[in-house]
Amino acid sequence: MKRIFCLAFTASLAASLGCSDSGTPNTTPQGTGGVKTTGGETSGTGGVVSAAGTMSESGGSQTLGGAGQGGGAAGNTVMAGSISTGGESALGGTTSAAGSIAPGGNTVIGGNSAPGGTTSNGGATSTGGAKTSGGTTSAGGTTSAGGTTSAGGTTSAGGTTETGGAKTSGGTTSNGGAKTSGGATSTGGAKTSGGTTSAGGTTSAGGTTSAGGTTSAGGTTSNGGSPCSVSPVTPNASQQTKNVLCYLYQQYGNHVLSGQQEANWNDNPTDVSWYATQGIKTPAILGTDFAYHSSAGCTGVNISTTHAIAHWNAGGLVMYRYHQGMPVSGTTCMDDCYNSGPNCSEGTPASGFLTKVVTAGTAENTAFNARLDYMTVQFKAMAAVNMPAILAIFHETQSNGWFWWSKGTGAEFIALWKYTFNYLTTTKGNNNLIWLMPYSGAPTAAYWPGPTMVDVSGGDTYASNQPFTSLYSSCKNVIGSTMPIALHETGLIPTPSAMFPTAAPWILFNIWAGYETSDNTVANIKAVYSDSHTITRDLIPSLK
Repeated sequence: MKRIFCLAFTASLAASLGCSDSGTPNTTPQGTGGVKTTGGETSGTGGVVSAAGTMSESGGSQTLGGAGQGGGAAGNTVMAGSISTGGESALGGTTSAAGSIAPGGNTVIGGNSAPGGTTSNGGATSTGGAKTSGGTTSAGGTTSAGGTTSAGGTTSAGGTTETGGAKTSGGTTSNGGAKTSGGATSTGGAKTSGGTTSAGGTTSAGGTTSAGGTTSAGGTTSNGGSPCSVSPVTPNASQQTKNVLCYLYQQYGNHVLSGQQEANWNDNPTDVSWYATQGIKTPAILGTDFAYHSSAGCTGVNISTTHAIAHWNAGGLVMYRYHQGMPVSGTTCMDDCYNSGPNCSEGTPASGFLTKVVTAGTAENTAFNARLDYMTVQFKAMAAVNMPAILAIFHETQSNGWFWWSKGTGAEFIALWKYTFNYLTTTKGNNNLIWLMPYSGAPTAAYWPGPTMVDVSGGDTYASNQPFTSLYSSCKNVIGSTMPIALHETGLIPTPSAMFPTAAPWILFNIWAGYETSDNTVANIKAVYSDSHTITRDLIPSLK
């Protein structure tokens, strides 16, 4: 942001000056927003197990834990794979010799997770539960009517949960209801000793959300597997990267993650720690910037990365941006600057400069690659602790924008984004990136890289008419109604009660450094942070 022209001053002076991108707050009027079509909305009940009875107390009832694999507020897939008494779901097929688990298997309003709950390769025990010599269940009769999950073990309507497991991009329970080691009776219904699920079908080994769908893990599974149908655009993304992206989708439309930008142009910023001094919980998201290197230079792990890793280890998420200087010939990351020189981030490139940046062999390309290599040093340090990063590179992009990367044409910007994406992922092998396309207050389709290279997108504003419904609608018009939309930078904290359910259900907000005190009152922040829609760091489930 242009707020960084205050970097020569102290953080407190920056706050008192009220710096903004244009020197004055953005006063663009706001309109109305859109409704969430995907995410982790949880409603209904995921299925109460009366016979399987191994419901996990937090298997989806954790409101803020997310509509997890086992189901958000609805999804206990416990009773899906649990066919210890026959394992029949009311919609999966009652078993003539097993008894029906009407309130457990019957997940009429709980199941329906085609990509997650159905266990076409597990629950349907074509090689196990229906065994003539093994499918018979001591407690459920022959598996022709009970052990075979085609009539019972299948969790297409049983193991999955209504609004958790049945989420197109939120709570599909590919590892919750459809447990390859539990609900999927490949090791349960297909028991050599019958349909008994003591080692598999029983939810103690898989159907229970303790191994998959518990909301203590936010619907993501610590034992592997993507809990939803959404995959990161980063090739070969790490499991933790998948977990975080799925978590964002699961929360979208129901909750907002709190965020605070750190004034990391100082080695010891206090923006995030300030919250505890006011008796407020720690923000869920730490915002930081690659433009400040401390004494580490371009080849060492800098202090900002150390702070970011500490926040991740404490349960939080981290969002990075980069006020990168113009990559002119002969420059490195150590030449990065904001607006105090001709080659700073606010510099104006000559015609053809952006094309040279992405053309192999040019001096500009060499300088740009050196900056991406510097970023990779930091990403590898994060990957060493299984930490993903939300990367909001080229922030505040708009037509004729403030920064060099958006002072060319839309086609030039998209080429720059594509080159950066391919270099950081394919060339450098970083597999822990979630790509956030960060528009300014004027999103435009001409600068949209497209969903094959973007995971999350959004805009920013320093206006006062929160919850910024007009900006949300503008973003939605470009991004679409499926991808989570983020308020990746703001001065004023939005009020959740005004955001939800449809006005402007941002997936996150991120207050810029210093603005937590200059543009907001402690009382207002406390009110927002105590709202049931707001996720703070302590409420994020384990995504590791």
